[in-house]
Amino acid sequence: MGQKITLDVLAVHLGLSKFSVSRALSGRPGVSEKTRGIVLSAARELGYNHSALAPINTRERVVHLIIPQADAINSSFWVEVIEGAEAEARNMGYRLVVDVLGEDRGVEVLREDVHGLLLAGRRSRGIIEPFMNLGIPKVLIGHPRPMELVDSVQAANFDGGYCAGDVLGSQGHRCIAFFTDAPEDEGRNLRQAGLVEAMRIHGGVALPAVRFSSGSDTKALILETLRSTPVPTAFAGATDFVAMNLAWGLLELGFKIPQHISVVGSNDSHTASQLGIHLSTVRQPMQEIGAAAMQMLHWRLAPGNKEARPRRTVLTPQFIERSTHGPADPDGLTDRLKEL
Repeated sequence: MGQKITLDVLAVHLGLSKFSVSRALSGRPGVSEKTRGIVLSAARELGYNHSALAPINTRERVVHLIIPQADAINSSFWVEVIEGAEAEARNMGYRLVVDVLGEDRGVEVLREDVHGLLLAGRRSRGIIEPFMNLGIPKVLIGHPRPMELVDSVQAANFDGGYCAGDVLGSQGHRCIAFFTDAPEDEGRNLRQAGLVEAMRIHGGVALPAVRFSSGSDTKALILETLRSTPVPTAFAGATDFVAMNLAWGLLELGFKIPQHISVVGSNDSHTASQLGIHLSTVRQPMQEIGAAAMQMLHWRLAPGNKEARPRRTVLTPQFIERSTHGPADPDGLTDRLKEL
């Protein structure tokens, strides 16, 4: 061919990605045996120098955890999930490489000796989708799509919403407003669905989801919601962050929590009990989710499990009783609204 045969040249010659060619030459998973044979044959034919590949430490088992930057920075939920995965990886003798990615980076971040992937964060952001299509053993930390053939570990979000609604329903609440900061997120939507079902069982209703954002006028949003018919006697936040903002807004408006209105969150993040408001919330087993994902990947990598049917693990939540929920008092709430 009259030119130096590099990895790029070999990839162009074969019509394959550089990533696929590299994995085929290094003997790592991620390409079929047929493709591996084609790549090795072409490399020999063209005189490709195998020693040009970076040496691989075969004693080190590398796992990449991929997460969108927006989730890693803004969510204490994912911080704790990562902590759980890191601890379990160390216990099992793996090296966990955490890649926090924006839209400008993709599969090229993977080391050539990667053994498996943990994929975390909102799929709606589009960051982890290219990794879903790679033939590398992987575990999705989140909700797979219907009949999607991928190992996954997830929180029981429907159950989380249900248990919050059940606790509030048992205290006489018959109308609850659900506030979400991400209406496109499946986990949050499942929490809302669980809340709706619990209210149905108790003979009440959950209002249509109210969109909350950090740039919202929280007090105006609260007052608009309280002018609904029927009037909600409890607010449920899709996350603790949302619930805490609602609680502060209610207090600034002169409402008493929980005497006038109850507020519950979800996740039991660090801030739920550390900012002066001891938030009643649904605890998701965040670190356990990360550890379970690492355990599942370890199982998938074991000899004989490569072709096994995908597995799904769902971890159940727990309601944490603190000081922001109590018996419904619709008359007291109505009197307070008349004073505004």
